[in-house]
Amino acid sequence: MRKIESILIIANGSREDINCLRALAKEHDYIIALDGGADTALAAGVMPDLALGDLDSISAAAKKKLGALRLFQIPRQDNTDLEKGLDFAAFLRPRNVTIACAAGGRIDFTLSNFSSVFSYTKKLNIVFKGCGWRIYPIEKTTKFSCKKGAKVSIMPVDNFSRISLKNLVFPLKNAIFGPGQTAVSNISLKNNFTVQLKGRLLVMIYD
Repeated sequence: MRKIESILIIANGSREDINCLRALAKEHDYIIALDGGADTALAAGVMPDLALGDLDSISAAAKKKLGALRLFQIPRQDNTDLEKGLDFAAFLRPRNVTIACAAGGRIDFTLSNFSSVFSYTKKLNIVFKGCGWRIYPIEKTTKFSCKKGAKVSIMPVDNFSRISLKNLVFPLKNAIFGPGQTAVSNISLKNNFTVQLKGRLLVMIYD
């Protein structure tokens, strides 16, 4: 049986640069396209292993190219296509999941994508990726690799978070963040930094 260590999920948000998407595809063992994300994948020359969702936005041409065996329609409407994709990914039990093309387009979809993944972070190591940026949803102390000088922003998603930052130009020690508080455009002093955390947080790295 094919062992799957890493999964790339291609969502139906704004299309990513073709070369970036191709490079991401080569780094992963299995590729899931979410509905119209199949058109994005095929336009970049990337063949998904599976296209799933309610399949209301995938084109007829993409359906024909993928064939019935690569299509998985899930008609339920009480969760998003990204949640459907993450449910399937969790079933395959990979080590890592990367989500591409999840931003842009409708703002409510983008915000939903970034917030809904916290239901899966205990099962999956998740990262959102695009050209030159990464976003990590975390719930525990985490050490990140990056380029020296990379810009780092943090956005708590809980009503109360206690945060310490190390190896950044503007460090924090047991800082309490309440609703709406963020810390943007920090800068890494080394090729790594650490976030100590009690709460839930989005960590954005631009390098």
